[in-house]
Amino acid sequence: MSTKNRVLESLLSLKKDEFLSGEELASLCHVSRTAIWKAIRSLEDDGYKIEAVTNRGYKILSSPDKLNGEELSRLLAGCTSSPLTVFTFDTIDSTNSEAKRRAVEVGAFRDGEGNLTEKGKSAHISLYASESQTGGKGRLGRTFVSSADVGVYFSLLYSPKKGVKNPALYTAAAAVAVSRAIKNLYGENPSIKWVNDIFLAGKKISGILVEGIANFETGIIDAAVVGIGINLRKNPALSGEITKIAGSVEEAKITKNEKLPEVSKNRVIAEVIRNLIQFYDSFENEDESLKKQMITEYRESSMLIGQKVTVNPVAGSSFESYGARVKEITPEIKLLVERENGELKELSSGEVSLHSYDFV
Repeated sequence: MSTKNRVLESLLSLKKDEFLSGEELASLCHVSRTAIWKAIRSLEDDGYKIEAVTNRGYKILSSPDKLNGEELSRLLAGCTSSPLTVFTFDTIDSTNSEAKRRAVEVGAFRDGEGNLTEKGKSAHISLYASESQTGGKGRLGRTFVSSADVGVYFSLLYSPKKGVKNPALYTAAAAVAVSRAIKNLYGENPSIKWVNDIFLAGKKISGILVEGIANFETGIIDAAVVGIGINLRKNPALSGEITKIAGSVEEAKITKNEKLPEVSKNRVIAEVIRNLIQFYDSFENEDESLKKQMITEYRESSMLIGQKVTVNPVAGSSFESYGARVKEITPEIKLLVERENGELKELSSGEVSLHSYDFV
């Protein structure tokens, strides 16, 4: 770790009224006072506001709202017993695409007994986050607008020991993790639109795309790539029809005459990932109590249960669109609907599409 990052980590760990002197920082980093002074100046150039008080030292007054791998690692420390690797980018095509490229480099994540391979150990729980995406992806080939300084865009690569058994369950867990983060950090209660969209104040603020990494020799889905995008601030670049659907946490606050709390991007991502890893580890450890809790939260946040919807076939399906009322979400995260003729059907996310303007 560089001197600059060691200084940053040390200052970020301070309590509210604490300072660290240049001498203390020099001792912690095993460098000269001059090197500490240069590191402080470099951090200020990066946008950190640092207070220097004679005979007391330094402390950070505010941090730039930029992704920082070291800070993310610090915020996520202890959330898993496995090593967690963090990669951050200024811009990228797609964090999901980067995670999948990493998965290709790994090859086999686990051996025949389910143990992680050497390459698998370094990628099993890895996080990819970017300030912006040029090719953000949504479900069914849609685009997810990923402008800089507007939201957070990140992907988790996770390889469970017995493979991914129910991809919809991984998507549902991601939706609950995002909802929890929005509630804990911003005091808002989002709604979940089955299976992967998060809504606030009637508009979509987050999308989730879970993709599988298959092992063709075993036929098992070795790993899941969980991509998440959250719109935190209003995007001035958006116009036209999309503004009727796409929203942000900031816009939801504005409608209530409230100010968006100053929460860093790093903290938002860490809050989501910490919950997400907890859920995924519970699946792997067969912790049914936490799994049931997650499903309960998913159902309680559903914006579709009891609503009328239009069920649309995805590409390749032969049935025609039909109207139905949503009865329940099953433990397998299927949507139980009742058609107008009284027939009950369980819908899989891969079989149908429910657009945001279909429910009333």
